[in-house]
Amino acid sequence: MTLDELLLEWSYRTQKGYPSLDNPSDVHILKTLLEKLDLPSGTIINRMSEVSLNPGELRKDRTPNRAEVFLKKIENDEEFELMDGSMIVIDKEQSADSIQKLKDKDFNKLIFTDTTGKQLKLNQFKKTEEFGAGSGAGGGSIDTRIMESAHCFGLAIAYYVKGEKITKDDLVRENFEQAQPHVDVDATIDEIEEFLERKSLWYESTSKAVNKIYDLFSNNNFKFHRGSEQVKTIYTAWQTAKKTEGLKLMDDKWNPADIWLISPKIQDVTFSNDLKVLNGEISNFYEDNDLIGISLKMIGKKAKAISKVFGDPNIPPGNEYKYEGYKTTSKSSTVEIQYTGGSITCRNFSVETGWSTEIKGKAAQGGKCGHTGVNDILKLNGLTLLPSQKNTLNAFKTNDEEYYNKLFYLFDKFVENINNKDFKKLYDEKPLSWKTSNFMGLEFLERLEDNPKRADEVLNDVMRYASSSTKISSQFIKIS
Repeated sequence: MTLDELLLEWSYRTQKGYPSLDNPSDVHILKTLLEKLDLPSGTIINRMSEVSLNPGELRKDRTPNRAEVFLKKIENDEEFELMDGSMIVIDKEQSADSIQKLKDKDFNKLIFTDTTGKQLKLNQFKKTEEFGAGSGAGGGSIDTRIMESAHCFGLAIAYYVKGEKITKDDLVRENFEQAQPHVDVDATIDEIEEFLERKSLWYESTSKAVNKIYDLFSNNNFKFHRGSEQVKTIYTAWQTAKKTEGLKLMDDKWNPADIWLISPKIQDVTFSNDLKVLNGEISNFYEDNDLIGISLKMIGKKAKAISKVFGDPNIPPGNEYKYEGYKTTSKSSTVEIQYTGGSITCRNFSVETGWSTEIKGKAAQGGKCGHTGVNDILKLNGLTLLPSQKNTLNAFKTNDEEYYNKLFYLFDKFVENINNKDFKKLYDEKPLSWKTSNFMGLEFLERLEDNPKRADEVLNDVMRYASSSTKISSQFIKIS
């Protein structure tokens, strides 16, 4: 089959008549076709998914900010991956002008010089995982699956093959094959080898994470899991429990573990569908060294692996942060909630919708708690939920009288004293985004101001949510 014939067959089988790497169904079709041709499907799909950085990517309002990540990598003399697969380090002195442009948020015509004297345009830099690659089905979601599986193989090498800590040189096929019986993952050795060769920084990061885990947990006849049926039983119990509680919390806000260390004792366990009991089971099994959920983050070349336990019931959550007030103006579409040591920005993140809170401070810096998360928190604290974003958008599109009157009431109460005539003039001048963003932000502010005894608890719950450690999260450990 020629390349043209392959593309034609792929297009013919897709629902829309043209394929997209962001569509899981289309990716699965391509994978099936490639496997029938005895071609390395994982490698080919990954290569097809690679894109370069561009000014638009650096301008995007996201967490972490891509321009800030770029600058931090330059400051730390970290390697960048180019579109041709090569790795370079940017020379700070020779690239001073472009570095200053980055700091000034001027992303046009950036030219960097590497330590060999070679000049590079921004579009020669690959959009790797640290810059947000892989939100679509064909990109980083595949790499994430393989990366996490690689950690499972690394752990099996440490615990069973070598019986000691590993180095990056131990992450090789011979050891992977010996480790195979001790893992239950959804990536192949071929995929892991290809991934590590393509993203060589993960050799170092994986070995550091593995060694930290090896130090922390003695071997309890563990098997190392990623995406296995046994892991699915844990999250199935959670799904049932959250439905019973009427919550919409995402799985990774309950337990963001990427991999699990599971002893034989857990094999026949039926997990409870009661949330409190389920969380107690997860914690007890953790303390008994039978079930360890681990959240993984990339460890920098010069950094040491660190660990932090979340959701430990023996550590009272407490209300570390105190509500101190708010800031907003008639011109702004943002409400800023102030607390000890920082603030929480409340605004739309996609023009007219996408309302969310974003942490500004040392704790959970840049973390977000969206509309659904805030409503879960309000529900847990016995407070009235925020209106739906869809209803709010439709109401202000049609200038619904009830919503208009409520916004006028909130504006007069929290922003500035204003009569209806002057407010109507201001309202008519403002875009839809100003109305919807202010309405939702002021609604949330009202919950805090009208319930002073619960304001601290709500704010601390937002902070906990942003770090995937809510009051109803289960126990896990983060390695970073």
